[in-house]
Amino acid sequence: MDVEEFWSVVERARAAAGVAADQPRRDGQPSVVAEALVAELMRLPLSQIVAFDQVLDEVADHADTWDVCAACWIIEYGFLSDDGFSDFQAGLVGLGRAAFESAARDPDSLADHPAVRQISAAEGRDLWIGDEALQFAAQTAYERLTGDDEAFWDAAEAAQSAVTTPPHPGPEPADERWDLSDEDEWRRRLPRLFERFRARRLAVQ
Repeated sequence: MDVEEFWSVVERARAAAGVAADQPRRDGQPSVVAEALVAELMRLPLSQIVAFDQVLDEVADHADTWDVCAACWIIEYGFLSDDGFSDFQAGLVGLGRAAFESAARDPDSLADHPAVRQISAAEGRDLWIGDEALQFAAQTAYERLTGDDEAFWDAAEAAQSAVTTPPHPGPEPADERWDLSDEDEWRRRLPRLFERFRARRLAVQ
């Protein structure tokens, strides 16, 4: 599976999800996009499901920067862990190719996305872009088709062993690190996101 095929699957899932595809999720609310993606993946051969997961990792690496980390920090209320950032990257994929690629190039562009506008306007802390279910959509599809909760990992390990390109060295982003607690840097690097979420930050200080 190549990148074009990957995004074709994602966009079909987004179309099936309808208007929910561009909306944030509330705490505990199932991911409509992730569930639609599982349904799309279940139409594919098992080998292609594994390949989709491999391409997902490759695509997510394009959003593996400290500026995207900062965007995650701002939008997701400062809850930034390795797992939380992976969920955020998966959630960006769920927003579709155009939004993802724009965010990877310029994370500040997320300030204009309808999901982010809803989060910034909402009271409380219960709206999220991060999407753990989408991150594990391939595993879920594989398990539903095989009835075996370990089969996906065996197949993924076998597929990875055949790949000659080394994986991302991680766990930190590959670009130069900066202090994510420095609001002056937020203002310089992500001015629109900084301004959009200023009122909420002041409210919780």
